[in-house]
Amino acid sequence: MQRARSGNLELLRLEHGEDILESVLGAAKGDGATLIISTGLGMIHDFELGYFDRGNYLRKAFDEPFELLSMAGTVSSEGEPRVHIHVTVADKEHGAFGGHLLRGKVWMSNEIGLLRLDGVSTCREFDPVKRVGILNIR
Repeated sequence: MQRARSGNLELLRLEHGEDILESVLGAAKGDGATLIISTGLGMIHDFELGYFDRGNYLRKAFDEPFELLSMAGTVSSEGEPRVHIHVTVADKEHGAFGGHLLRGKVWMSNEIGLLRLDGVSTCREFDPVKRVGILNIR
């Protein structure tokens, strides 16, 4: 992974085969800032998407490479950082679809833009009524 930072903006360039979620978590550790994933593009393979339906993820796995069209999400700052990322991908027929990124690896390369919110404390907590993890901003 290559990293460049200017002020509160950071750019990650991930290499072929790197784990996307682990790489974003690695960028988050250490400074306690909340991260906003503002952009992500490249190619992705060996990934799983989820659609959240009444407290459970409907999961679908993909082995082949797909275009990574966009990525957006957050990484909470309190305790162990928790990643919440949604992606949009496209297949060879140019059909686009997306969902919650449950796992995924880089195919060739990815470019991911991060915004660091210094001084903003967040944590992801389970809401038993909605049966979902929600981001609490403090």
